[in-house]
Amino acid sequence: MWNFNKNMLVLGAALMTTQLAQAEGWPSNAEMAALPPYCAAKYDEAEGRNPEQAKVWSSTMGLVWTHIHHYCFGLNFVNRARSTFSSRDNNMGTLGAAMRNFDYVLSAMSGKPEFYLHAEIMMNRGIALSMMKRNGEAVSSLLKAIELDAKQVGAYIALAELYDKMKNRSKALETVTEGLRHNPDSKAMQRHYLELGGKKPFPEPFQSAEQDGTSRKEVNSKADPVTAGSNAATGPQAQPVTMPEPEPVQTEIGMPGNPYCRFCPTPAAEPAH
Repeated sequence: MWNFNKNMLVLGAALMTTQLAQAEGWPSNAEMAALPPYCAAKYDEAEGRNPEQAKVWSSTMGLVWTHIHHYCFGLNFVNRARSTFSSRDNNMGTLGAAMRNFDYVLSAMSGKPEFYLHAEIMMNRGIALSMMKRNGEAVSSLLKAIELDAKQVGAYIALAELYDKMKNRSKALETVTEGLRHNPDSKAMQRHYLELGGKKPFPEPFQSAEQDGTSRKEVNSKADPVTAGSNAATGPQAQPVTMPEPEPVQTEIGMPGNPYCRFCPTPAAEPAH
């Protein structure tokens, strides 16, 4: 009887280890197909394959390339939470893993705020927070994404949907209205605008300072404040207003023992994993 119970314990521990490795490891082939192409390139690099492809992405991302798999992991965890019918506790654990990975890569790129994926990472961080019902933090992250890039259509839509869930339809309409002024050709934004009660004609798009001959300062003084503070080069923005700051990045992520970093090299010039 003891041997039987002991064997069951060993098998159970082995199963838990396998499940943990699958949960914390690289995405499956099917999951990888739903991620950006640089995720597969990063996995190939970790496996010693396709070095030329890794060089292409490394030249594009610079030092952030060393850590970009954390963003891939975060995206994959969000996808898993969306696609499964797991219990709320399981999904919260999956989304918590997404947050840890998003915050890790944000911490790793803290010296490069101009990194071209910054706004996208903040947008997906906000989406994960929204799925966790942490609405205030989600709004903050989505506003930050819009501030970083006024062309980030997904951030406007996610923010509008969140406001609508919070029973603030007027704020939701205000958000998509502002989004359309920066992205007048977005069919998704036009659909949301009409669904939220907006009327045609659609809002007039912003004109760049170069197009209308006015200074950026003059245009900003007239702009709507929903996307205030944006530094995107794609169009003039409103004067900065006080907005809630995103949740502070957890600086302890990446310290020794962090299970999310076993694929990271640890040269002296890079943040310790």
